[in-house]
Amino acid sequence: MADDRANQVTFDDLEVFLVFAKTEHFGQAAAELGVSVPTVQRSVRALERKLGVGLIEQAGRRVRLRHSGQVLAREAHGVLRARADAVDTTLAEAGAPQRVLRVAHTYSLGLGFVPAVLAELLQGLPGLRFRCWQGSATSVVSTLLRGDADVAFTSVAPTEPDMVVDPLFTESLLLAVPADDPLAGRDAVELAGVRDRPFVAMEPGSSSRTHLVNACARAGFVPRIAVEGNDLFLVESMVGAGLGVSVVPAGMNDHRHPRVARLPIAEPGSASRTVFLAYPGGGAVHPSVLELARIARRRGRERG
Repeated sequence: MADDRANQVTFDDLEVFLVFAKTEHFGQAAAELGVSVPTVQRSVRALERKLGVGLIEQAGRRVRLRHSGQVLAREAHGVLRARADAVDTTLAEAGAPQRVLRVAHTYSLGLGFVPAVLAELLQGLPGLRFRCWQGSATSVVSTLLRGDADVAFTSVAPTEPDMVVDPLFTESLLLAVPADDPLAGRDAVELAGVRDRPFVAMEPGSSSRTHLVNACARAGFVPRIAVEGNDLFLVESMVGAGLGVSVVPAGMNDHRHPRVARLPIAEPGSASRTVFLAYPGGGAVHPSVLELARIARRRGRERG
């Protein structure tokens, strides 16, 4: 019986369902697929009939995945990833151009570390192409878990059992202040000294926000968040305009902001974060991912 059901489910069924599962919104799924909303609705309902299992449910005005839908989305990622890997490996062995490697990374890592890793990888695999996407650490992990990235460089370690997670290096967190701030000329600062200042922070739920709040907690205070942003470059722009101070990773030193100074934090056991490389480990891992991991681990040791 189970085999009969499996034979009825097509790759197209799974692909449409995964697009819907990303947002649990028929309109957004239809826009991404370039079809009508009824088409997506019919596809999901048809998939439920083929499986004989409810995948979605009404929750007030919105539709959400049932537990069975979440399970299918997770497993479907693996199925479609395995299909892509099989095709890519076969084409590569036949001498066809290499696949597109999809890389997700946090903002600060896109300044120096990730480009250096990709440049070295390209030297050994000149036919390889990249599609890069940057965001907060939590959104980078979500992108990886949805199957929209092949590898992720992030400061949040995924906990799913089929993920390979390699710690690469640990870096300090720095206090960012306006370049003309009285603190800017110091060699180091204590966070307690800015406890009464307004702070600029990433949006709630981001790992950078958590690092900032935890660093301030170790210094004995709760920061007063005056401005929130959705990327670190925006956060630093707000700092440079004098709207507050912030806590940022040392990787931001890979570029110079003319209106921002970044200072080491002097408290004992001052704040730091660990950077990880993560990628799905279930089934066959594409050789380009394994080579990228090797390069990233070596460069991480050198940087750490």
